[in-house]
Parts: sequence; C-alpha cells; structure tokens
Amino acid sequence: MALLCVAGGAAPGLVVGLAVGLTAGAVAGAIAGVVVLVIVALGLRRTAEPLALRVVGGVPAGEHDLPALVNLVDGLSATFGVRAPHLRLVDDPVPNACSVGGTRGRAVLVVTSGLVGALDLIEMEGVVAHELAHVKAHDAAVSAVAVATAGVVGRLTGTDRWLRLAVGAGREYDADRRAVLGVRYPPGLRDALAKLEVGPEPATGSVFTGGRWAATRWLWIDPMVGSRSAAYEGLLDATAVRRDALAER
Repeated sequence: MALLCVAGGAAPGLVVGLAVGLTAGAVAGAIAGVVVLVIVALGLRRTAEPLALRVVGGVPAGEHDLPALVNLVDGLSATFGVRAPHLRLVDDPVPNACSVGGTRGRAVLVVTSGLVGALDLIEMEGVVAHELAHVKAHDAAVSAVAVATAGVVGRLTGTDRWLRLAVGAGREYDADRRAVLGVRYPPGLRDALAKLEVGPEPATGSVFTGGRWAATRWLWIDPMVGSRSAAYEGLLDATAVRRDALAER
C-alpha cells in the first residue's frame, strides 16, 4: 500500500520538481519534488477510503436494515480475528460484494441488494468470509488506495488494466482459499459463486458498467460481471475458474 501511495505522489512530484528546477535550479527542484511527493502520498492514505467509497456508491447500513447480515459479520469477524467492518448497501440487482479501507479504523464491507436477495445464509457466510479474508490480509486497505490512484486512470481511459496491476493478480483466488478455512460449510462459497455467475446483466448507470467498473472491477468478489463470454483461460481470478477450484476441494 505504501508503494501505491508513493506511486500516486510520483507524478505530481515530478511535474513540480521539473517546473521548480527549470526556474530555481536542480537542487530546489529536487527538494520541491520530494516535498510534493510526500504530501500527496500522505494525503492518499487519509483520503483514499472515502474516494473509493464514493466511486463504489451505496449508503451505510446497520442492524435495522440487515439484521441477519450484521449478526453473521459480527460472528465471522471474531473467527477471523478482525474488527467487524461497517456495512454499506448498494441498490443494484447484480449480486456482488467487496471490501474497502481499514487503515485508519474499521474496514467497510459493501454488498448489493441483489446479493442480499439472491443468497441463503450459508452462501452469504462464504461471501462474508471471503471479504473478511481480504480485510485480514490488508487487501481492503490496498483496494482503497488502488481505486484512488490506478482507478482514476481506469475511469478516465475505460481500462481496468492498471487497477488489476495495483491490487495484484490471484488475490480473489487466494481469498477464496483462506475463506473456506473459516466457515462451517465450505461448499457455501462455491454455491455462492455459482449464483453470482447467473446474476442479471448490469443496467446502464450501474457501478458495474463504464468508467466506475474500470475503476473498481478487481475489488469485487465477482469481477466477471458483463464479461461472461470473455475468454478467461489462465485468469485465476475469473469467477468460473474459482468456482471449479472450490468444487475440487
């Protein structure tokens, strides 16, 4: 995560350093560039989570909104040895979930209304365990910074390549592997992934379309929304590949 923050500050630091260097000399330029880099990097650590949540969307949810889910999250958080994350609900029929932040407090677990409606309790346990595995491994914190840096590029260009590079390949597969070790019924996650695969296509304006999707795609437990027919040979994080891998356990 620190490397991502530094990378995010490198570009403005370089621009300022060159500008100052041309007018006040190389030493002054170098100092100015480093100062700007440090300021931006520290600023990213403070602002990355709210920026990422703004892109993801949704509203805070609690015990009055999702009592069964809150109870499930509290219990599994104790099992995984992490603070129970805050909950956030995105009103979207596409079933999906992701986790964001946690560097300065509790992480945020984001679920869609489609996920809440599609899964039974055992399947939801698998999904929550997957996201808590991300929190435990500090992936959720990296996700926030990745959206605030590489995700900005993705949103402007429409490509998720830089976001995937920032969060790292294979992380969804790894989270699956860790998740099934902490639940009572491991096949629940496999069954959940199977249901996500047959979820509805995203509507226009959904977080799962356009620039917002390019900026957040590799945060979600199902990153293949809208790309079911795409070739995924060798793509370890593809939902179908992970579902098949869980079926072999």
